[in-house]
Amino acid sequence: MLAWAALNLCAPTATHAETIPGPTARAIAIAEDQRRWDSELKHDLSSPSPAVRARAALAVGRLQDSTTVPSLAPLLDDPAPEVRREAVFALGQIRHPSARPSLEARLDDRDAETVVLALEALGKLGDRASTARVTPFLDDRDPGRRGTAAVALWRLADSTALDALLGHHADPDPAVRWRVLYALEKIAAPDRVVLRVALHLGDKDPWCRAYAARTLGRQKSARGTAYLLQALDDPETAVAVNALRALQQIADTTCAHCAVDVARMLGHAHPYVRVTAATALAERGLWVAADSAGRAAAQEALAAHLVDPDAATRGACARALLARRTRSPADAESLLRDSSLYARVAVLEALTLQPGELGSRLLLERLGTRFPLFERMTAAEGLGTLEVASAIPALRAGLADSSALFVSSCAAALAELGDSASVPALATAYAARAAADADVRIAIRDALRGLASRAFADSLERRHAPPAPAARSYPPDFADEPGPHGALLHTTRGDIEWSFFRREAPQTVRNFVRLAERGYFDGLAVHRVVPNFVIQDGDPTGTGSGGPGYTIRCEYNRLRYEPGMVGMALSGKDTGGSQWFITHSPQPHLDGRYTIFARVAHGMDVVQRIVQGDRVLKVEILK
Repeated sequence: MLAWAALNLCAPTATHAETIPGPTARAIAIAEDQRRWDSELKHDLSSPSPAVRARAALAVGRLQDSTTVPSLAPLLDDPAPEVRREAVFALGQIRHPSARPSLEARLDDRDAETVVLALEALGKLGDRASTARVTPFLDDRDPGRRGTAAVALWRLADSTALDALLGHHADPDPAVRWRVLYALEKIAAPDRVVLRVALHLGDKDPWCRAYAARTLGRQKSARGTAYLLQALDDPETAVAVNALRALQQIADTTCAHCAVDVARMLGHAHPYVRVTAATALAERGLWVAADSAGRAAAQEALAAHLVDPDAATRGACARALLARRTRSPADAESLLRDSSLYARVAVLEALTLQPGELGSRLLLERLGTRFPLFERMTAAEGLGTLEVASAIPALRAGLADSSALFVSSCAAALAELGDSASVPALATAYAARAAADADVRIAIRDALRGLASRAFADSLERRHAPPAPAARSYPPDFADEPGPHGALLHTTRGDIEWSFFRREAPQTVRNFVRLAERGYFDGLAVHRVVPNFVIQDGDPTGTGSGGPGYTIRCEYNRLRYEPGMVGMALSGKDTGGSQWFITHSPQPHLDGRYTIFARVAHGMDVVQRIVQGDRVLKVEILK
């Protein structure tokens, strides 16, 4: 398993939580939740207490309201370091360009953590005028600042930083090196980047090798193909997975043996590698240069793994065969008898790659209520993608279905079909779903925007606004109170123990604990696994679209997505509910975008073994 070489990125100290009186902390939490900017939070920013000013700045950053920038900016000169840190972080979260000069001034701050946060914030603003100020930090003596500068340059994606990044690709600290390699993926310059990055496929540090493979793929140049083919045999799963994805992205149409070499990876011991190889083989470019013998060998390997023990691999193999038209829609009938819901869904998705009467018929059949919800939703969406006009009556009928998620899929399909005659039925469905999950309302509203008009859809949205949420309980922060400190997840692959970040995300932790204590998560399937990225659970429908029937506010914080961090899944700001994910690998692009509320304390090896369809048998809360 990959070891994690972490930089000292000045983890949050959050000393204010230890000194704010309980009633004050509670008041700020309520003001944050109820968005009381003018009446309360604005005044808290000028409190005589540094702890209150810092907590208020954090709350304001979570609002992400650009009108608050003038009130936050003076806090950048606050005498208390923690206040400056939270103000800098907040401005990075708001991402308004007017904050750039003030943030650049903090690059000379005497507090080391404030400097790191200012570098990060300037990257989040995305204003390339900051590139010249950020780039010199690649030479800083502190590896934390060097690494943060590299990630900021990844966000800025400015080609003027290319020389500086290439000059630091061999940084002595491996945690800085992989971040420099990561930053280089955003600058398309294969003539200069490929050779230097390819050198790191032999790096002693496995993360450097993994990110080198990723960047070669992002360069999309056939110059990287030979290097990536060699990386397929790397002993680290993450490297092999990234190399396969990179080959898929490049899709080198001149490589005669690429399809066979990728197909060989279907024999890999780890299912993450097998499913990634099968997914890559759906890419046409890998087959173009292959001779008939090579194509036959690759197709034989795919067919052999239609009975792979991993459901996701079976589904990906079916999709690849159907995409390459080496299997007809008739073969899909037998593939749709797979024991795994997720393999069957993959087959249904693949039918959209082979338009034809039989494929449309199979999708139409799957609209029936005797099939699982996920299959019905996938079939509806597929009929829309294929623009099967004969499906319109069934899709309209689906707008009255008892499942809100199926209704949203039918609405989206009708919009794809351009069926303006369904507008009255869609309006009725929207009115009936006023209290449904936000995703359902948004899907129907967007369908109406496309089929009627934006004004009509928005007026309907205002007329049928969801009811106000029930009164919430606002206990004070429990960061230092006796209470749950973690969770133990018993899964079909073994146990995973979490440690909660109660100080950084108290309401998110509290929400998870409440759901867990009533058995909400027990028996749920891990519905999403993206190798070398995340595993995701917490959806009672197993579709990736379900939740508890309510949403919670995001609690953005200064924690960063290292391997084993637990975050709340979202479909937009403040849309979290019950779905959570665990990261396999560092994911800097998620920082400040998804609430981190726990980390894996024990059982990361179990996380790396979990595949789609595995289950969380029971969640125990550790007191």
